[in-house]
Amino acid sequence: MDTNLPQKREPMELAADTAKFAKYLKLFDLPVDNIIATTKERLVVAGNLPHFLDSLPTEEKCSARYLSKFACATSVGLFDAALNYIWNEVVLNLRKKAVLYDVDLFFDAAVGGSNRAMFKDEDDLEGLKDTVLLNTCRKIELISDVVYRKLDHILTMRNEVAASHPNVESIGGFELLGWLQTCVKDVLQDRPSESAIRIKSLVDNLKERQDIIDEPTAMRFREELANLSLPHVHNLLITLFGIFVDNKTDQILRANVAKISPGVWKYANETVKFRVGSMIDGYRTNLRQSKLDHGIEFLKLVDGRMYETLPARTIELGHLAEHLEDVHDGMNNFYNEPPVMMEILQFFRKSSEIPPDVLPKLVKVVVRCRIGRDLTNYDGVSKSGLPLYDKFLKMLDDNGIIQVVIALFEPEINSKLTGSFCQKHLASMLAIIRPLVISDRLKQILDYLIADIPNAYKASKKKDFKELTAPFITWG
Repeated sequence: MDTNLPQKREPMELAADTAKFAKYLKLFDLPVDNIIATTKERLVVAGNLPHFLDSLPTEEKCSARYLSKFACATSVGLFDAALNYIWNEVVLNLRKKAVLYDVDLFFDAAVGGSNRAMFKDEDDLEGLKDTVLLNTCRKIELISDVVYRKLDHILTMRNEVAASHPNVESIGGFELLGWLQTCVKDVLQDRPSESAIRIKSLVDNLKERQDIIDEPTAMRFREELANLSLPHVHNLLITLFGIFVDNKTDQILRANVAKISPGVWKYANETVKFRVGSMIDGYRTNLRQSKLDHGIEFLKLVDGRMYETLPARTIELGHLAEHLEDVHDGMNNFYNEPPVMMEILQFFRKSSEIPPDVLPKLVKVVVRCRIGRDLTNYDGVSKSGLPLYDKFLKMLDDNGIIQVVIALFEPEINSKLTGSFCQKHLASMLAIIRPLVISDRLKQILDYLIADIPNAYKASKKKDFKELTAPFITWG
């Protein structure tokens, strides 16, 4: 037997004399500094690697070429190359986990904006940087936060001191063995979580259905959502949204997505909801009309239009305010106003969600509709619209209520306040917003108007009212 070959039970022979390798390199005038690990560090690996290899199941080692390369590289002192072999295997394993999880779901979580369309199948995983791959695996819980932090450190060291980049640093034997153990035990031997497998099953079943989901099935799906972790809920929501807006999605699949998406939306947090709104705004910016239409339809079905971006909400609410004013002035306004007002209310749940730039315009038209006309028919206000207008008024903060006061003295509203029915509506409207006020000065302003409803329309011409409102309103 060739005694020069390393024996399993005599691991120290793996650590050949560093001087021999250095001498060989010098023969060709090649650099020797920071190329080969010292004999001492190689002895550390040689003395401990066999114990680690013996601990691994035989079936896992049979095809583990990376371990063979690792052993060879460490035996000659090329620790940086050994680390590269480990890391490359980790990357391949994480990509396999991504495929098992569902590559479309993975890309939905990994890639945003217009770049998403460039990532379609398993081969495109190679286009993701290692750091993105790692971050996404953590995000969707293919690896834990603790394992992520370990791997992030290994990736940093691989980039800083391994063979992939020029360096003047060195890797210690115990460090290298620790990284090997982390990669093998925490990644290569690990299997996807039950939650990750469950979400893949949910999406696969949804895509394969050839009929509309019945209510019992939808209920089971909603029950299953409660078992998913929050990152998986978020990823599922983005995926369902992507399916819904895809032009290639057939009607049955889109209807099934519509049926289950409100439940997923309910469990998601604000961040991912605003992300959906931002994606829709991207469709608008890039003139992708079909996706834009489907995206808005999606937000409507999950009651999420308030999560569109601020510029998008400002523009849309401005258009809706104009539309409400048009139908108020048109025929059958009592029947045409409520649908427009219901659409307006989809964009916010509280005053802080109303875009500041559109607030004055929106308040003015709502006040105009709420004051109504001096008619006996329903006292001049849409019967179905009345509770919607009151719902809007109850959301207002002090800034919004100041806009209400200003609106009362706009010509098209102020001229109505001489009629008894409109005065009745003014009194009830002020009674709604008065308890909401925080500012003492603003309370005094409302009390001034409430104290003399019949003459409230003339208040802006009175010196004491002008002085009272001076901090908020500049009168012409």
